Formats: sequence, C-alpha cells, structure tokens
Amino acid sequence: MIIHNSYNELFKIGGLTVYTYGLLIAVGLIAAFALFFFLSKKFKLADKSFDFYSLTVIISIVVGFLFGCLFQSIYEWIDSGFKRFSFGGMSFMGGLIGGVALYIIISAIFAKGQARKDFWKVANMIAPCITIAHGFGRIGCLFGRCCYGVPNDSFLSVKYDNFSHPVLATQLLEALFLFILTGVIVFMLLKYKRLDLSLLVYLYGYAVWRFIIEFWRDDIRGAFLIPGLSPSQFQSLVMALIAGALTLYIYYFDRIPFRGKELIGRSFQSVALAEIAEAEIESARAETYNGEKSEAKTSDSEYSQTEADKEET
Repeated sequence: MIIHNSYNELFKIGGLTVYTYGLLIAVGLIAAFALFFFLSKKFKLADKSFDFYSLTVIISIVVGFLFGCLFQSIYEWIDSGFKRFSFGGMSFMGGLIGGVALYIIISAIFAKGQARKDFWKVANMIAPCITIAHGFGRIGCLFGRCCYGVPNDSFLSVKYDNFSHPVLATQLLEALFLFILTGVIVFMLLKYKRLDLSLLVYLYGYAVWRFIIEFWRDDIRGAFLIPGLSPSQFQSLVMALIAGALTLYIYYFDRIPFRGKELIGRSFQSVALAEIAEAEIESARAETYNGEKSEAKTSDSEYSQTEADKEET
C-alpha cells in the first residue's frame, strides 16, 4: 500500500486545512468520551463524580497534548546537541505522563466526598477510554507519516511516496493491539465487573507491548537515558514499575488510592459491587417515588375535573 501525502489532507475551509491525522484524533476522543459515558451509566457513577472527572479529564487531555509536544521537542533538542529547540511534533508517552500526572494532582487536591471515593473506580473506567483513543490516534499516525517502523518488504509494510523503501507499518500493528486491549478490558468490566483490574491490565499490557514494538520502530530520537534503549522503552519500564507498585499497594497492603484505610480486610471489588448495588436500589426507589408522585398528580387532576363537572351540572 502506497500512502501519498495528499491522503493526510482531507479538505480545506478557507485557509484552514483539515488533516486525516487530526480528524482521527478527534474521532478517538469522541469514542473515548462515549465509552466513559456508557461505563459511568453501567456502573452507576454518581452524577457529581461524573461531572468532576469529566472536567478533570478534559483539562488533563489539553495539558497532555502540551506535554507531548514538549517531550518531543526535548528529544529533538538533545539529538541536535542542544543547538536547536523547536516546539512541534508529539510524543504519546510524554503526553500520557503529563496528562495522568495532572489528573492525579487535581483529584488529590479537589476531589471531595463521593468523588474522592470514586477515584479508583473512575481510573479503571478510564483505562479502555485511553486505549480506544490511542488506537485511532495511531491510525492517524499512518497518514501523518510518523511512528513508522524499520525498512521492511513484508505484507506488514507500507510505502510512502517520498520514501525510497517500504517500512514496517508499526502504527497499524499498535492500533490493532490497542483495539484488542480495549476489547479485553471492556469484557472484564462488563462480564466480571472487575473495577479493580482494568487499569493494571492497561499499564502492564501497554508497557510490555511498547517496549517490544520499539525494537521495530524507526525511532531516530536516540538513546540518551539508558544506552541501547529508546526513551519510550525507558518510560515503558517506569510504567511497569508503577503498575508493580500499585499491585503491591492494592493486593498486598489491601489499600486503594484515596480511600485505603476503610478497605483493610476487604477487597475493592467487593466494595465496588456493593456500592453499585446500593446505587441501583436508590435509583429504583427514586423511580418508584417519581411514579407514585406522577400517579398522585394524575389522581388529583382527575378529582378536580370531576368536582368541576359536578359544579357545572
């Protein structure tokens, strides 16, 4: 398959060009928010928690894009021997680090009451939202001519019209992995209601995948953190260590971020399921109350109409 430069330019509106790369990122973000909304309703997330974390995620995404551009600029600045610094391009791992860091900071400072209790539940619901958005973004990379692999002549390769040789389509391989990972996490959530595992599955799964796929990525940014490893591989190791620390914190010490003490001796899964059941009961009570209230209004209306008819008679 030959990818022409024109494939990335969909159309122009005046002086504004709409690119395939940008459109697919937008599609990924829309899909992510739609999935988060669906999971929030499925697991009876409190309205206050939904509002708080939706706003927090939007802010974190904006800052994440800025961090992604900053990390990419720093990589290129170091590769140029600290001679040239330009703000452009983007690094997903850099954006993820910046966005997640801000998400945790905002939640730690401003999350109160039920929103604070729902931190871990929401974090696990957000995991597949990240993977589905990232998957669409990687397809965008295919048309944006970035994140491609080493020279390769197999059926997994792609040819750009301004390249002298075909390259491995690592963008499509990663997109496929991310969509599969999304399916696995959503299946775990819907089938087994594992609100304690999906984030860990994402952290471990993507860390291992990204570390491996980097060997076939044509990453020209160099290795300046650990000799022989790309920056993304170093960050993948850090991601795996964070996942390991969270695993110990949750399953060895029986604690959960922001609400650990009240879970001593209990699993978060049992607590989460109990809270979902309680929310369902409250929702049923509210529906029953509203139904009875509506019937009472109807009865009052009918009674008033009957009295009016008697008076006319």
